[in-house]
Amino acid sequence: MSKLRERAEREIGPRVIVAASTITAPARAAAAARRATGRSGRLELYFGFDDPASAFAVIDLEQRLQGRKVIFDLLPVVERGIKDDPALERKRIYGITDGRRLGRRIGLTLSRSEPIDPQQTAFLAGWVAAAPRGAALTRFCAAACRRLWFESDGPIEAERYEELWRECFGSAPTADQAAVRANEKQMTRRGPYETPAASIGGRWFFAQDRSAQIADWLDQLGWTVK
Repeated sequence: MSKLRERAEREIGPRVIVAASTITAPARAAAAARRATGRSGRLELYFGFDDPASAFAVIDLEQRLQGRKVIFDLLPVVERGIKDDPALERKRIYGITDGRRLGRRIGLTLSRSEPIDPQQTAFLAGWVAAAPRGAALTRFCAAACRRLWFESDGPIEAERYEELWRECFGSAPTADQAAVRANEKQMTRRGPYETPAASIGGRWFFAQDRSAQIADWLDQLGWTVK
């Protein structure tokens, strides 16, 4: 081994490690402070009920968060993406193909062969945006995503989802479309323009293909499964 290489490994290697720890240190310190004061971590997910990739992310992350003291902050949106995008329909059709791939990762088979128009599931976004974050809302979102994309096809009947809501909450849903609009504006302002987008500890992830990395980052922050 050359002296130049030895020096590089001896001096540059540790610097890289130190730099990496410095980058993560503020997020880890913030997470530790939350635990010290009895607070939970918080994983934000911007998602669309009409989006099969979002359905996968909700279901997969709901499983990965079990045993972690982390609030799953589910933030539904309807309008997103690039305005007047000429490739929008092509992307929505590709979403079906990608949804099949994603479903197989968690042992689910996509039941739909056609995209869902965002307005068909806007009522679900309104319900979720109006509800308090917690276990009941997480259960509803995961169950609704399963039913929408992996257990049904054809028309979307609000009555069936109201029954599911009552099972989770014990009462009828209320809608807040203004809160949905606020989620959409917040998502755009913070950077992401498409779903599903997850944020935890100052980092953003494309949630459909980064759920394992999200779990790893939660472990680095100290939110390890108990």
